[in-house]
Amino acid sequence: MKIRTQRKISCCLVASFVLAAGALAQPNILLITADDLGWNSVGVYGCPVADTTPNLDRLALEGARFEYAYVPIALCTPSRQVMLSGNYSHQTMTHGFTELERKGPALPDLLKEHGYYLANINKQQNDYEWDTAIEENESAMGRDVPFYHKAISGIIAKAGEKQQPWFIMVNSNDPHRPFYNSESELNNSKYKTFRDEGRLSTPSRVYAPEEITVPGFLPNLPEIRKDMAEYYSSVRRLDDSVGRILAAVEEAGQTTNTLVVFISDNGISMPYAKMNCYQASLRVPMILRWPGKIPASYRDPLNMVSGVDLAPTLLELAGMNIPKHMAGRSFASLLEGRTQPDRDFIVGHHYRNLRASQVYPEFTVQTREWVYIYNPWVDGKTEVHNSDYTGSPTLLAMWNATEMMPSVRERVNFHKYRIMEELYNVRQDPNAYMNVAAAPENAAQIAVMRQKLLDWMKATDHPAAKLMADPFNKKLIAEYMALEKATAIEQDAELDRPAKERRAKEKKL
Repeated sequence: MKIRTQRKISCCLVASFVLAAGALAQPNILLITADDLGWNSVGVYGCPVADTTPNLDRLALEGARFEYAYVPIALCTPSRQVMLSGNYSHQTMTHGFTELERKGPALPDLLKEHGYYLANINKQQNDYEWDTAIEENESAMGRDVPFYHKAISGIIAKAGEKQQPWFIMVNSNDPHRPFYNSESELNNSKYKTFRDEGRLSTPSRVYAPEEITVPGFLPNLPEIRKDMAEYYSSVRRLDDSVGRILAAVEEAGQTTNTLVVFISDNGISMPYAKMNCYQASLRVPMILRWPGKIPASYRDPLNMVSGVDLAPTLLELAGMNIPKHMAGRSFASLLEGRTQPDRDFIVGHHYRNLRASQVYPEFTVQTREWVYIYNPWVDGKTEVHNSDYTGSPTLLAMWNATEMMPSVRERVNFHKYRIMEELYNVRQDPNAYMNVAAAPENAAQIAVMRQKLLDWMKATDHPAAKLMADPFNKKLIAEYMALEKATAIEQDAELDRPAKERRAKEKKL
């Protein structure tokens, strides 16, 4: 298996593309991603906490939003690679922090070929030929709000000098852990340095625990309220950053010819959200603005769109052809009020913790009414250990409450061990407490969801397709789990190789 890309896709500029007339005919594209932002933490998506995202709410009023937007995988780097490649994680072997294995040119490759100036801020994807690439330390791990304005302004100026349209992928690290003013942030030496340097921005509004509504998928414990208050303060700082980013575009006089997309990479870093396959894991806010091209205050309340659809959509909106190798489908016509088939479900997946050979593959099909999850790893003994929130105040509070609160004990134990098939009625149980997979009256629904998952696996050449056709076959389960474990070990070895080679070279010197 090839993990590290052996060669870059050649991206040569054609002289005609840098002429002003040709360049200005193409829209600038600004892709803003948030890190671990729950879909309903945004005001216009029904956030129960007051005044969390005034800048994003204004962006939504100036553009369009999808009520049912999702990502296929609730993990940062793979989720962003899905957005850029237009392919699912198993197609490009981006299960974790591994490099992209292209099926063909991705969105940045194609934009480069069409004369775009490419820039990336934070969460750098090393597989592309960025003209400007700003790493996380330069932005205080994405928590220096004024820095975003300066960086965007500088990139726009450089593109202007070259008379090129631009594509900027700007990634906020908020509201990723450590949350604002949390104990883990205060005790972290890196963040202490940022604070001493005056680069760790204070949110324009800081929330207190009594102002918070705890998400329904978590118990309402004091420690969780405090953790969530720090999360919402980080959400507000994200929104502050978005405000400064959009101000830079406006001050450059490029609002009307810029297509803006805002999306989160996955749900909150909490149990039953990030690095899982629940609705709280995969459902995200998605807002698009392009004055005069996308109607203002447009809300799509029905169609289900996915991060894998983003690359083909942006290509179509920019007037480019969509490569056949992309698994995603453009939803550009939905922004015109038209209809598309098969927009009543999405498919999602998860594979493992980062840099760990213990794998927890999950697959999900979700509709507006149902969430189905298949967990082939479940054996009644293996425990999930999530690398992102295992030491968080929320999970520790849940563990500590198990002796006194049977409902929390049940929730914790289910999170640890799961069950091979899960089914939730979203209308009756939006927070996934009552697994109704075993109910006889749901047998037909289970069969429909299994078939959708199998059809997707076959269409995208997933290695679990044979297993999905016979999901309780122990031999097939063992074979698939062995494959995923071998893949994890090989990918982690590939990630470790450069450091080992560097240390070996230093010893020789």
